[in-house]
Order: sequence, then C-alpha cells, then structure tokens
Amino acid sequence: MPAGARVWDDTVDVVVLGTGAAGLTAALTAAVNGASVAVYEKAATVGGTTAVSGGIAWIPAHNRVPGLTVDAALDYLRAQSFGAMDDELVATFVRTGQEMVDFVEKHSDVRFEVASGFPDYKPELPGGRPSGGRSLSPLPYDLTRLGDWADRITAFPADYSNVGFDAETRARLHADIEDAADGDLCVAGTALIAGLLKGLLDAGVTPATSCRGVELLAGEHGIAGVRVDGGGTSRRVCARRGVILANGGFEWDTALVEAFLRGPMHGAVSPPTNTGDALRMAMAHGADLANMGEAWWVPIVRIPGDTIDGEQRSRSVRLERTRPRSIIVNRSGRRFVNEACDYNSMAGAFHYLEPRGGYVNDPAWIVFDSVHLKRYGFLGVEPGGSAPDWFCESPDLPSLAARTGIDAGGLQRTVAAWNRDVAAGADPEFGRGASAYDGYWGDEHADTPAGRTLGPLDAAPYYAVPLSVGAMGTKGGPRTDHDGRVLHVSGGPIAGLFAAGNAMAGATGRAYGGAGGTIGPAMVFGFRAGRAAATRAPEI
Repeated sequence: MPAGARVWDDTVDVVVLGTGAAGLTAALTAAVNGASVAVYEKAATVGGTTAVSGGIAWIPAHNRVPGLTVDAALDYLRAQSFGAMDDELVATFVRTGQEMVDFVEKHSDVRFEVASGFPDYKPELPGGRPSGGRSLSPLPYDLTRLGDWADRITAFPADYSNVGFDAETRARLHADIEDAADGDLCVAGTALIAGLLKGLLDAGVTPATSCRGVELLAGEHGIAGVRVDGGGTSRRVCARRGVILANGGFEWDTALVEAFLRGPMHGAVSPPTNTGDALRMAMAHGADLANMGEAWWVPIVRIPGDTIDGEQRSRSVRLERTRPRSIIVNRSGRRFVNEACDYNSMAGAFHYLEPRGGYVNDPAWIVFDSVHLKRYGFLGVEPGGSAPDWFCESPDLPSLAARTGIDAGGLQRTVAAWNRDVAAGADPEFGRGASAYDGYWGDEHADTPAGRTLGPLDAAPYYAVPLSVGAMGTKGGPRTDHDGRVLHVSGGPIAGLFAAGNAMAGATGRAYGGAGGTIGPAMVFGFRAGRAAATRAPEI
C-alpha cells in the first residue's frame, strides 16, 4: 500500500523505540536538530538496561585526560577483536566520542567526570591504559529536578544490595553518596538516565511508557512508520524522517538465544524486557545481520528464591571472584581461567568445548574459605555473617567435593597448587594478579594488584557456590552504517530505518574496551542516528 494511502493515528518526524542511553541520546539529538519526536518504551518505566548499570561511558579519545589519541584507541581495540570488528564503524565511534559528550552536556543535565584510576579491561595490549582515563562516569544527580518522573526510572528490587555490577560500581565510584545531605541524589545508571531524560523533557518530548513497538510499516520509499501496542490498543505512528530502533537486544528470548549465540548463556542480568523486538522487526524488512553469536558476557550466580517478574533472576559476579581466598573450578576440580579478569573475557573459558566432554567448564563453582567470608562477605552475606545452606559449608575439601559433585582429588590438587603459587606471589597458570585491572575490584587495602586478588584457601570451613555464564545483553543485530542507518541484505540502507545500542550489530565485534564499553558506543551511535534521522528529507 502506498505510504500516502495509509491511515495514521499519529504523525511525527522521528520515532524512537527504547529509552536506554542509546534511545534517549537519539531522541534528544533529533529534537535539538529540529525534528518532532515520539519516544515509546515497552516497560512501565524508562531507562532500560542503562538504568540498572554502572552508567559509565567508555569514550577512548576525549580531551579531559592528556594523551588519549584516536590512533592508540584503534590499536587497542584491534588488538582484542581478532579481526571481528567493523573498522569503519569503530573509527567513527572513536572520533565521535568527544562530540557526543559535548552535545549531551550542552543539551541535558548529564555531567561527566573521569572515573579516576579505572584501567582498561586489557591494559597490557597495545594502546591500552593501565592508569585508566577513558571511562566517564555521570556525576550524582538530584532526582527532584525530574518532578513527576523522579520515580519512573527502571530499578531492580532493592534486595541483595551488594550483588551485581550496579551496586558494586555505585559503591566504588560514589562511596560517599549515602552521606549526602540530600536523599534525592542518585548515581551511576540512574543518574545518566535522569540527566538525559531531563534534557529530553526540556526539549518538549515526553516518552510514552508501556508502549511496545511491534511492527515496522513500509511505504513507497522505505520505512514509513511503526505500529505500537499499549493499553489494550494499537496505534499506527507515521515517522516522516525515520524510525530509530534502540529497544535492546534479545538475551531474554530463549529461541533467539539458542538460534544465534555461540555457546551457553544461562541467564541475563538485564531487565526482562529485552526479548528481541528490534531484531525481529528489522529482519522482517530484510536487514543484514552481524555479530549474532556475541553477547556482553558475564559470569552469573542464581540465588535461590531471587526472582524478577516471576522468572529466576541472574546476578553478575565480580567482587566475590576477584577478592583473595576464592577460586573458580570446574567439575574436575581444576581452575580454568583468571578469576579476576574482565567478565566478558571469561566467556571463552566457559565456552570451551571438548569433543567427548562437552562444555567441560560449564557449570563451575566459586570455592572460598572461612577467612574470605569473615573478611569480605559473599553474595549478600555481610562480613562475618552466617552462611546459607546453598553455600555448601563443609569442614574440609573432601566433604565439599562430596556435597557439590566436584572431583575430590582434582579439587585437593588444585588447592594445594594454588596455595603454593600464592605463597610465591604469582599465578603462573593463568596470570591472576599480573594485570593492572585484576586488582581493581579486589582487596583495596592491599599494596599491589597481586596482593589485592591472590590469597590462599587454607581456613576451614570451606564453601562453594555454582557459577555459570550469562550476559548483560546481546551484541548482534542489524548491520548499520556510520550514521546508524540499517543496511539491507542487498547492501544498501533500508530507507527510514536506524538502529543504536544493543539493537544494532555491535561495532566493536568481540572487543570490550573498558568500563562503559557498552554505553559509550550506544550513546555515540544514538547521537549519530538521531542527527541523521532529523536531517533526512521527509518521505511523506
């Protein structure tokens, strides 16, 4: 049916689906560039995965730290992507980062600061930064500035408060926030979303929540609009200049996960609204796809009784595996990874496939001793607290092995070797403690990176908690050009269709530069897509 003959319920220049960092940045940019904008969010609250994240944006070449060159950033990303990244898109991301930051700070309430001392995830690679400087964190934000929207930002239930990336990052980057006189201050992902949302509201755009984009509507010259369902009704919204998909990945859709991801993915730590809506809508119009086997991988635990929207919830694990006196072993009782490395890099070890043994490292167990529990706490248990039954408390290693099903001989040999190596001050098998990153989330009272993460397991009782591999989100989706235009399988752009964030094929391929390696590209390509859509000649 010709676009002009279609009956529309609403008409705007640009429609944005999703209200994470990518979507809000895209909508803000389009509005500032003169477009009329409609924003639709599937959830009842705004912010998506960004709102429950650490809120950090990895911007590898900005002007707030001397020496952050474009060439060094590109060298660093190439060194870890193994040829899987799109060089043109990555160069665009790196070169546009400062422009995006300037724009967002000018037109919203977001103010960034350098996350001091936060090293890149693989700082020893060419172009890496052991001393950090590339990760930008939003300053704390006063939620009262949002008025009625102050309590409409996505948040996880406030339980097990020290488990997961958002809580860990809040504690590390803004440890003094609880002492602030104003109880309405927020930090991390909440602060980033709040500041962006305020800018969007000031630009005259009010997001519509509980409204799910379900179908892209084609016209004579490409995508002409979108069908949005919400409140028991369905509306056809005309987008004269373009539709921007920023409504997340597909990590909560079992069928898509099994069809596309390269290996096991046992649970998502994102909100459960990321069910592949953008992917399905783009595929229906012939979008080319890329990076479909990849995710933003993360080791997870599943705490008994911990649910979200009626589903078993998954929690990221970082502090517990990094601090001294804990190791990760497989069912044979053997270590298989540097427990303190960045979470995304651990997936390769979990996905190791032995022809006759299957995924031999999945599932695994975090094994720790009584000193670890007493000194640091573990998965919501405060330091010195009592261990719940699912920690598998045991008086000795053979008993722990019997209770968990871990091979007893293998576990005892591994712990003995580990204790000898720790006494010598190094981990020759996997290099734990050798990287500047390894100690960042460890025992901050120790003097060296190795000391912050290495420690013996020699104090009974012993404990073990099951560990598996999950994801913060998926990296695959429709392939795009440098301005976020979705590309058709024939090679050219699908007119009127854009994508950003986890709704697009991740530009950096397998690479994950550092803290904020998801949000930085999401905001950059949201910015570019919003500008390109707003300045596109209207089709209708």
